[in-house]
Amino acid sequence: MRILTLLFLFLSTTVFASFQMNERMQQSYIHIINLEFDAAQKLLILEQNQNPDNAIVVLQHNYIDFLTVLIGEEEEFFNTAKDKKSDRIDVIQQGDENSPYYLYAQAEVHLQWAFARLKFDEYLTAAYEIQKAYSLLEENQEQFPDFMLNKKGLGLLHTLVGAIPEQYQWVLNLVGMEGSIIVGLRELKSLLKDEEMEMYHSEILFLTSFLQLNMTNDDLAYKQLLDKIGDEYEKNYLLNFAAARLSNALGMNGFCINILENRPEIEGKYPFHYLDYLLGMSYLYKLDYEKSELYFNLFLKNFKGNNYIKSAYHKLAWISYLKGERLQHKYFEKVIEEGAGSIDEDKVALKDAKKNYITHSRLLRTRLFYDGGYYEEALFEINSVKIVKKYANFLDEHWYRLARVISKLDYADEDIVARYQKAFDIGRESTSYFAPMSALQIGLIYEKQNDVEQAAIYFEKCLSLSNFDYERGIHQKAKAGLARIAD
Repeated sequence: MRILTLLFLFLSTTVFASFQMNERMQQSYIHIINLEFDAAQKLLILEQNQNPDNAIVVLQHNYIDFLTVLIGEEEEFFNTAKDKKSDRIDVIQQGDENSPYYLYAQAEVHLQWAFARLKFDEYLTAAYEIQKAYSLLEENQEQFPDFMLNKKGLGLLHTLVGAIPEQYQWVLNLVGMEGSIIVGLRELKSLLKDEEMEMYHSEILFLTSFLQLNMTNDDLAYKQLLDKIGDEYEKNYLLNFAAARLSNALGMNGFCINILENRPEIEGKYPFHYLDYLLGMSYLYKLDYEKSELYFNLFLKNFKGNNYIKSAYHKLAWISYLKGERLQHKYFEKVIEEGAGSIDEDKVALKDAKKNYITHSRLLRTRLFYDGGYYEEALFEINSVKIVKKYANFLDEHWYRLARVISKLDYADEDIVARYQKAFDIGRESTSYFAPMSALQIGLIYEKQNDVEQAAIYFEKCLSLSNFDYERGIHQKAKAGLARIAD
């Protein structure tokens, strides 16, 4: 079958395919980045019929499959679509080697499938694909130093070297892959100032926002990115997602709700159901249980992927508990039965469901208010709890949450650090995340004070702990902290 496919592709193209980012292909790319896949496909079919030697068509088709996997997370589609990868690479390799798109297009296909595979825990193959993409882009940068699209891929890779789990890092080391968060983000942000790259600004803003949120602790950078997005979140799903995440990180829950409620019209676009999950979370942060339940149930009804299913049922259990219904066990049964347990949020949901565990109600409300940016309300909640014997099992969480809240209310650094230190000392033997997160936060405080030595000590303390909730993400941020102070 693969041989027949290749024969068809080769017979329908010239011996050496060209790379023409013509007006039709530019418009198809704009449709793709807006998730208007049907409109993009029509242009790609027209281009294939009228200009069959244009290998950009192959790259655009791959981009559609990649975003479909990334957003839809449907395993059946993923398993079908990934089989097309090698044929697409073969067609691109028949192209003009003197074009800057020759190596770049191959790298993009490898890189897109690497990220798609990460959704389904295919880490080893993803590591090889990232390594291959890196080698191709480095070579292309040497041959075509003025080809600005190189910086898009290299900026992403330079920032994300630490995203592959440690047991697969050796694959990246084979080609000497090195990463620098500062350099990678600088490369991406430089493209936003380039008028010739204007067509790619939405994609670059999306990528930069994702990386900035996951690799740094920089409110000023978040605000600058949110300002650059402006009201484009009303037109583009990817930017709606980015703006919602940025506003949430800035404690602007009301604005986050406004963003998500003013997302683009669904007609003509691939549905982004995860935005309903985010809106459910945003209403939960302000303890609006009715609207929160509405959007979690809407997400569960429509989303066909596996991630965040357990987490959504977990949040419905919280709502039942906080409303005093005490029916959380029925949602915990769903947590155990439905969805996958790959991402941290789902792993924690499954762990809690198996134990039938929910924290102290006031600590839970403190957490929700804090996550929504309602810091005065969070402080009132946590100060309403007297530390008595029946509360003893929650002491590490108490000191951690209190430290988090007062850190947003301009308390002195030494007061904040003292409370984080209590959480660390009490919880370091626990499987909860309060101790390692406390070490991470102390490290970030010292980093901000330019006390590099103390920052490194606490980032290392964070990394010294293992087998706790959200381990991968917390360790990633500690490693990113060490990388920043090393820069």
